[in-house]
Amino acid sequence: MIARSRRRSVVVTALFSIVGATMAWPAVTVVAAPPPPADPVIAAVGDIACQSFSQSDGEGACRSDEVAALITALDPDAFLALGDTQYNNGKLREYMTAYDPQFGHLLPITYPIPGNHEYGTEGAAGYFSYFGDRAHAPEGYYAYDLESWHVVALNTAVCGDDPGCGPGTPQYEWLRSDLRANDDAACTLAYQHDPAFDWRPWQKWVDPDDETPNGGSEVEDVRPIFALMDRLGVDALLVGDNHLYHRWAPQDVDGNRGADGIRQFTVGTGGRSLYPLGKKPRPANLLAVQNKAFGVLQLTLHEASYSYEWIGLPTDPEFRDSGTFACR
Repeated sequence: MIARSRRRSVVVTALFSIVGATMAWPAVTVVAAPPPPADPVIAAVGDIACQSFSQSDGEGACRSDEVAALITALDPDAFLALGDTQYNNGKLREYMTAYDPQFGHLLPITYPIPGNHEYGTEGAAGYFSYFGDRAHAPEGYYAYDLESWHVVALNTAVCGDDPGCGPGTPQYEWLRSDLRANDDAACTLAYQHDPAFDWRPWQKWVDPDDETPNGGSEVEDVRPIFALMDRLGVDALLVGDNHLYHRWAPQDVDGNRGADGIRQFTVGTGGRSLYPLGKKPRPANLLAVQNKAFGVLQLTLHEASYSYEWIGLPTDPEFRDSGTFACR
């Protein structure tokens, strides 16, 4: 568990005496009960470190060092790195020359997952070597708790490979067992690199004859685990891969909107570049979108709800998106 109280216990010392008496009462020290732990605050973003440092040449620039400075200033309890942490091929040498000088000081609070670029090096060897025990090799998926919240970190970068991520595969069965074993958690957060719902101009439709509400995306590989998470009560899903910010309405795996679905946040704004929007019409379930600013998503995890806020780089175009949602 991660808990960091920002308040200190109050110690009150009182000396009682009887006026006119020859004997005073001894000093009494009253120690107040410690306050409850502060609600955990996390920062999340993916698609991060480039081979060069900050350049001021517009939205296509490499700005990962500025994103690292933003996360440092926010001082979160945990940093969720949503994959594609080091371009272009996730080599250990690339991590040491680019990611580490920018984000290395955040390692004690970093909970990473791999993306497709990490596997540009066979077996994502550079990624697993750099993050060490925090990467949970060789599978790359794991779970942990943040106060009353249960958190699952998934490796969807391997879902397109044999045996994939469908029922009967190791990751799917592990996820099912983990969620069932933690069904008493107040709330559950999941994160993976690949979106379950997406909107970008070069996508193919899941079904060419059916313009599904997800905007048309190549998400077949992750649909089984999304359906599993929806069935077992996951509250929110954080993803990267698309280099922009999306907030989707709660929905099921088929894009049916409903108050009891999973909310997906796409946060691919870690500094590598920004992507264009998808072809119109904009999906009805896509409630917020921006592709002009780098930045991070900040979540505050309450006992039965969560607050979210998009926080962009101060020099980028302003965009606001924040709110609070109850857990399912």
